[in-house]
Amino acid sequence: MTVLYTRYPVFFLIQFENRKTGEGITCLVPCTVKMGILVEPALLLVLWQSVWALDIPLEIRQPPAIIKQSMKEHIVDPKDTMVIECEARGNPHPIFSWRRNGKYFNVARDSQTSMRRRSGTLDIYAWNNPEQYEAEYQCIASNEYGSAYSNKIRLRLYRPPVWPREVLEPVVVSAGLPLVLSCDPPRGPPFNWPVQTAFPTMQPVRPDRRVSMGVNGDLYFSNILFNDSAADYCCNARFPYKNVIQQKMPVVVKVLTSEYVSRTVAEAAPTWLSPTGSSSSILVLQGEELLLECIGAGVPTPGITWTKNGDDLVVSPRMKVKNFNKMVQIPKASFDDAGEYTCTATNKIGYIEHTITVRVKAAPFWLEKPTDLVLAPEENGRLLCHSDGAPRPTVSWFINGEPIETATPQPNRQVSGDTLTLRSVTTANTAVYQCNVSNQFGYLMANAFVNVLHATPRIIGPRNELIKVIEGSRTLLDCRYFGSPVPELRCCPIHTNVV
Repeated sequence: MTVLYTRYPVFFLIQFENRKTGEGITCLVPCTVKMGILVEPALLLVLWQSVWALDIPLEIRQPPAIIKQSMKEHIVDPKDTMVIECEARGNPHPIFSWRRNGKYFNVARDSQTSMRRRSGTLDIYAWNNPEQYEAEYQCIASNEYGSAYSNKIRLRLYRPPVWPREVLEPVVVSAGLPLVLSCDPPRGPPFNWPVQTAFPTMQPVRPDRRVSMGVNGDLYFSNILFNDSAADYCCNARFPYKNVIQQKMPVVVKVLTSEYVSRTVAEAAPTWLSPTGSSSSILVLQGEELLLECIGAGVPTPGITWTKNGDDLVVSPRMKVKNFNKMVQIPKASFDDAGEYTCTATNKIGYIEHTITVRVKAAPFWLEKPTDLVLAPEENGRLLCHSDGAPRPTVSWFINGEPIETATPQPNRQVSGDTLTLRSVTTANTAVYQCNVSNQFGYLMANAFVNVLHATPRIIGPRNELIKVIEGSRTLLDCRYFGSPVPELRCCPIHTNVV
C-alpha cells in the first residue's frame, strides 16, 4: 500500500485476534503525512513481530529472570564494603537466596553480611577478617513458577602487591656480553602487570635493536656497552585494579672499563636470550592476545626475521610486528593463527633459529542462546543452546537448577544434545530451564523460562499516538503487543484522502 500527497491524517487500524478463542483487541494509530510515502504493511508487520518477542509485560505472571549480576571473576577491596550484585525480575517478585562453595549460605545468620531489600545483592562488611569470604558464590532467584540461577561468582580480595625490600647486589659485566635484568613483579589478581623499566633519571628505557624490554618485564641487552653503566635500574609495575604503581629496589650495573679490559669488543655469533633453546610452544585462547617474542644476543647485534609454516611471515591487518622485529603481536587470536613460527637471529658471524608452535583453543562461545518462551496450552516449543569451542563443549540441561536427568520426568519433554523440545505443553512445563556449556577452558550458562498460560491480546505502551515523519522518509509504527497464543496481526488504513 502506497499513499501519496495526503493532506489529512491516515489512521491505521491494528487488529489482534486469538485464533483459538476469537478474542481480539484493536489499536488505532493515526499518522500524519504530507506528500510522503507510508511504510508498506508487510514491513510494518515484520517490525512489530520482531519487537513482540522482547515485550513480556511484568504484570503477566511469569518465572524469574536474572537481569544483573557480578562478573565471574569479581575482585573487591576488603577495605570497602564488598558488593556482589544479583538482580532479577518476575511475577510474583522473586525471593533470593545464595550458595557459597556449593552449599546454602544463610545470609540472615551472618552478622557481617546483608541482602538488599527486594534484591539479591549482597553487602559484606568484613573489615577484620575478609579472607573468610573469599569463595565461590551463586545467586538463586525463585518464585512459584521456577528458579533462575546466576553464574558462579568467584570473590577475590585485592591485596596490594609489594616487592620485598631486598638489597640487590651490583651486576658487574664485561662489555660485549649479553645481560638480563630480571623484573619478577609480585603476583596478584588479575596476574597481569604492565611493566616498565627505568634508569637513573627515572625515564623509561628506550628500546632499540640492542636493548629490549620483554613481555615479562625483564630488560635485555643483546650486548653491553660502556655507557650502559648506571646506579639505579628500576622495574616499575602498575596494578590496573587500583592503578597502583610498585617499584622494585634499584640495581646497579657496572660495565668493566678500559682499566680492566680492552675497549675492543669481540664479535660473537647469535644466541638466544628469550626464549631459550631451539623450540617452544604457546597455547592461546581464541580472542585473546597472542605475543611471540624472540630476543637474541651477539656482536654485532643480530637482526630478527620471521617465517610461518616455512614461508615468510605475511603481516596482515590483524597483526603487528614491533620492537624492531623482535615481537609479533596479534591482539585477537583466531584459529588461522595456529602454526609453526620460526624466528631467526642473524649477524655477520652466523645465525640461530627458534621455532614456536602456536596452538589456538577456545572457551565456549554462543552461537544461539536459549530465549524465554511464552506458550499457550497444547502448543509446541523448543529451547536452543547452540555453542562452539575447542574442544567442543559439553551441554548440560537443568530445570530450576536441578539436573534434567534427576528432575521429575515429563512425557512431553525431550532433550537431544543442545535442543530441548516440548510438545503439547501444560502448565506443568512452566519452569526456568538452564543450559550449561563447558570445556576445560571455561563455561557459559543461560537461563530461559517457559511460561505456559493463556493471555488475551493487549496493546503495550501508548495508544492513539500521533507520529510525525519527514517527507520522503520511512517510519516505524511502534505498536507493541502481547498475547498467548501469539496474536495474529492485521493492519489496514481506515481513513485516507488522496489528492
